[in-house]
Amino acid sequence: MNVKSKQLSSPFSTGGGGVHFESEVQASFVVLMLSGGYAPCLPCGPIKEIKLQGKIDGYDTDDLIVFVEKSDTREQRKLLGQIKYSISVTISSTQLGEVIQAAWNDFNNHEKFTKGKDVIALITGPLSATDTRNVQWLLSQARHTKGVDEFLRNAQQSNFSPPKSSEKLAVMKHHLKSANGGVDISKDDLYSFLNHFHILSYDLGKEVGVVLPLLHSHISQFHQQNPNWIWSRIVSIVQSWNQDAGTIIPDKLPEDLIDIFKQRAITEIPIELTTVQQISEKTDWNKHSHATDLALVSLVGAWNEKNESDIVVLTKLLGTNYDSWVPKAREILHRSDTPLLLKNGQWKIPKRVELLNSLGSWIFDQHLDTFKSLAVTVLTKLDPSFEFPAEDRYAASIHGKELAHSFTLRKGLAEGLAILGNNTNVCSNCSQGKVEDTVVLAIREIFTNSDWILWGSLNNLLPTLAEAAPEEFLSAVENALQLSPCPYDQLFLQEGKGVFGDNYLTGLLWALERLAWDEKYLVQVCVLLGELANHDPGGRWANRPANSLTTILLPWFSQTLAPFDKRKIAVETLIKEWPNIGWDLIIHLLPNQSQTSSGSNKPSWRKVIPDDWKDGVPQSEYWQQVLYYANLAVSSAENNVDRLIQLIDIFNNLPKPVIDRLIDIISSEKVLSLPEEQRRLIWDHLIKLTTKHKRYADAKWALSEELLTKIETIADKLAPSNPFNLYQHLFSDRDFDLYEEKGNWKEQQLKLDKLREEAIKEIFQQGGINTVIRFAESVKFPGQVGHALSSLNDPSIEQVFLPDFLTSEDKTHLALVSSFILSKYYINGWVWCDGLDRGSWNNKQVGIFLSYLPFIKGSWERLNQWLEKSQIEYWSHANVNPYQADEDLNYAIDKLLEYERPNAAIFCLYKMLHDKEKIDVKQCIQALLAALSSKEDTFTMDGYHIVELIKYLQADESVSEDDLFKVEWAYLRLLDQDRESKPKLLESRLTNDPEFFCEVLSLVYKSKKQDEPQKELTEELKGIATNAWHLLHNWKTPPGIQEDGSFDSSKFLNWLQQVKELSSESGHLEIALITIGEVLIHSPANPDGLWIHRTIGEALNDRNSAEIRDGFRTGLFNDRGVHIVDPTGKPEKELAEQYDQKAEDVENAGFQRLAATLRELADIYERESIRIQENYNQEDD
Repeated sequence: MNVKSKQLSSPFSTGGGGVHFESEVQASFVVLMLSGGYAPCLPCGPIKEIKLQGKIDGYDTDDLIVFVEKSDTREQRKLLGQIKYSISVTISSTQLGEVIQAAWNDFNNHEKFTKGKDVIALITGPLSATDTRNVQWLLSQARHTKGVDEFLRNAQQSNFSPPKSSEKLAVMKHHLKSANGGVDISKDDLYSFLNHFHILSYDLGKEVGVVLPLLHSHISQFHQQNPNWIWSRIVSIVQSWNQDAGTIIPDKLPEDLIDIFKQRAITEIPIELTTVQQISEKTDWNKHSHATDLALVSLVGAWNEKNESDIVVLTKLLGTNYDSWVPKAREILHRSDTPLLLKNGQWKIPKRVELLNSLGSWIFDQHLDTFKSLAVTVLTKLDPSFEFPAEDRYAASIHGKELAHSFTLRKGLAEGLAILGNNTNVCSNCSQGKVEDTVVLAIREIFTNSDWILWGSLNNLLPTLAEAAPEEFLSAVENALQLSPCPYDQLFLQEGKGVFGDNYLTGLLWALERLAWDEKYLVQVCVLLGELANHDPGGRWANRPANSLTTILLPWFSQTLAPFDKRKIAVETLIKEWPNIGWDLIIHLLPNQSQTSSGSNKPSWRKVIPDDWKDGVPQSEYWQQVLYYANLAVSSAENNVDRLIQLIDIFNNLPKPVIDRLIDIISSEKVLSLPEEQRRLIWDHLIKLTTKHKRYADAKWALSEELLTKIETIADKLAPSNPFNLYQHLFSDRDFDLYEEKGNWKEQQLKLDKLREEAIKEIFQQGGINTVIRFAESVKFPGQVGHALSSLNDPSIEQVFLPDFLTSEDKTHLALVSSFILSKYYINGWVWCDGLDRGSWNNKQVGIFLSYLPFIKGSWERLNQWLEKSQIEYWSHANVNPYQADEDLNYAIDKLLEYERPNAAIFCLYKMLHDKEKIDVKQCIQALLAALSSKEDTFTMDGYHIVELIKYLQADESVSEDDLFKVEWAYLRLLDQDRESKPKLLESRLTNDPEFFCEVLSLVYKSKKQDEPQKELTEELKGIATNAWHLLHNWKTPPGIQEDGSFDSSKFLNWLQQVKELSSESGHLEIALITIGEVLIHSPANPDGLWIHRTIGEALNDRNSAEIRDGFRTGLFNDRGVHIVDPTGKPEKELAEQYDQKAEDVENAGFQRLAATLRELADIYERESIRIQENYNQEDD
């Protein structure tokens, strides 16, 4: 939902410092564009253009629009940048509010912003340390968690998030709610927005900084003498272009600047000259003693010798025991020019086609029969993971539900069919047509009577199987589409809405995309994709049949070798078979409707695409295609109002002859005589069109004044005569689209508000309040109707609204009356409220009426006057916003607690804490403990507010230990070191009280004493045990540490001895020692410089402390936490070196047993480093 946004950028009104900073940031992107650098937050690729002041093109985040093209696919991506010299991430920041408003508008503008590809960036000077740590952490978490639930969990989890992350998340939610018209956005929309939103800190505009020297370094690669002068020149050019809201592309910059950044030609030694040629004899594998075996295994291509099912396949194919083949394979493997590759038990033949061409004569009919039988048997096996629901399927392998044969073998068999299907002459000693028949029959048998599970099981192999026998494969797809139920319907459902849903149709789409490259299959593929699109219910994945159609036929980047005449036939046939799918396709093929493409899946085995083929299309052919598709669109829309509206919305993207034709249609008697409701829809979109183009009349894309006049004349003829229809467009979701001029947006908003008031006045005068209500039910934002209605002083309005609408179950009525009441209050104040006749109102209606008013003392005073004893309806419904309250929040907190809204009370308490007001600690403790059993919505609980209040209690000496103990124990999961907070009292007791430590330990772990009675494990006991576990495992203060941070050796040793005695008596000695070892990783250093205190080192090194050392090793290993795997294994290598050095240090200090433990850990990391490197190298192979 988009609402109005302020004018975010006016370079002539923001002040000199801000202007200079904005120009330098814009200039930095120009330097990157000229020097071949890359834009932040986007894939690596050249910057193609930079748009300055993008408001004129319909962007709300408008200071900077950077267009980047991916080097490998030529797909276009955008960065929408808003530049602010300084900003703070707080609720009170109006600047941040404006930025979020603009970003939210653009994020929801599907014409300008592609989710999943484009990004929005706030570019600012250095942030405060708090904002840098907390906000950047939140944005990073959004991009590196698998879903919204994990993100929100991490944001609330004490051992994950920095101290004020919850507060900063609340700030983002607050501004997003404001940007969304005062309506809370869903958690999924919040997560998606944060995924796309970046904050970039630039230290430009300062005498000392990092960014400017880096930019100078870029420039100096081309001009070493005067990088300062060139930088100043670029800034000056940008300032000039900025005033004109220009678009910078390299070719339009001054010639002298272009010459400076010309790439110097570099000549490199040819690759064939870099290697010393060794003279070696090349093996003629056709004459080798194992030629037959080698030819047969080349049909399979790859297998896993650790997989028994794979070995069975090889045994049957070779006609002999696999063990007799292994020595032959190893002999071949030792040849310098071996065709085999072995790594970690995986055998592969990298150059299969070349080997088969050499050895094909050793393959006979019976070999092909065996190969076909094996391929069909293996590839028709159903994946047992489909026995699980889609959301649990990710864990199938844990339960042993995997295909018997390795994916390596399955892929090798599919590729073998594809190789044979495209090299039918390779087996010269087989019967005529045998190779082709083998492949066709294999594909036919694989897909005969295929159900959805088989298609899903073969998903990754379908592109390869399609290339093996295209006609047979397409026939199989068509047959499947005709089945009832259709197997693809069930596959679409597997995508689901959760984190773990998968797309099991990507393979089918890629298979069809591969075949579409061939002119012979294009029409059939397009019709099949159209039918698949007709089955598609939609989903989260971008791989969809309709998208494949667009990708294949894009006029500027078509992914087929079929000539345009054949493509026309494909589109016309699609429209005939599937009209709605065909319509959507031609709309996406029109100019500027599909601006990016990553290309389609290309054939791997069929040599369809010539080696010298290049992307792109001549301009003349492009416009020929556009004209054809545009005319086809107009013809398809002629008798369909909805389609005419779609064309009006992209009016300026149509070729001139087609525009003239469209104008003739919408001005025809046939359209002018349509019912008013249908005419209104066309008129509404024509008005939006003319308003936009008149507002940006100086833009290059704007329609001519002559054409706009013609359109306005038609619009006048189509305009509804009934005000009910005439004014609906004023109450839309984008106020900005209704502004008539550029410039003063506040003035434009006031004009719009006035238009709305006049519209409602006319409708009211014509049909009374009931007509206004029906009107509100027909518009997108009924709250705006209520706001406009408040300007009328007619008692009949209040008589209808009040009190009946207050208890209505109709959301439109509630939005209407709530906006009306609030607006009336802001216009007339308490005089209006007090003057209402409430004689017929019940208590619930009075309470709800007051809940729509601001959360202030005046509302509470009237509550006490009007509802002295029945106040539940107010306090249970009031929209609690303590930032509105001018005074008396303590009174409100008491009432909220009385009426069981402790989370709302905590919000008020935090506001008092934020404003440095004195807090009633008893009231605070009551609220915190009551919140544990509150029935309020869970989203009303704010972890950050709770933690801050607990920290306040911890610092207040008047709080009793018993009360603080209850609070810390209740909110233990929220308190952790990483949040700059912790359960101070609980940790202090663990550290100083051996009996408390042993008691907590016994809550988690069973006693090893056989005669110890076992308690029944109730839900309450489970909760207590979970809390105790978290207390122990987040404990980071070793015994002996004093409040001032010093270490007392005697206290440590006394504590340790008492714990040993108590835990030995209770049957918990072993786990007690392991737990102690885990906390000792936080040992202070020794005063003499040794990395561990010698007293703790002695305790760890004791011959009877094996369990403590085990815990110490476990603690160190777990302390690493979540990390990204580096394919080089470098981090693991560094950790191994680090622990080796620590082992050396403690061994030299006399702690040889502790040293051995550390070396064990170093060995673990050394082996892990090697394993990671081998795994990634294998994937590369």
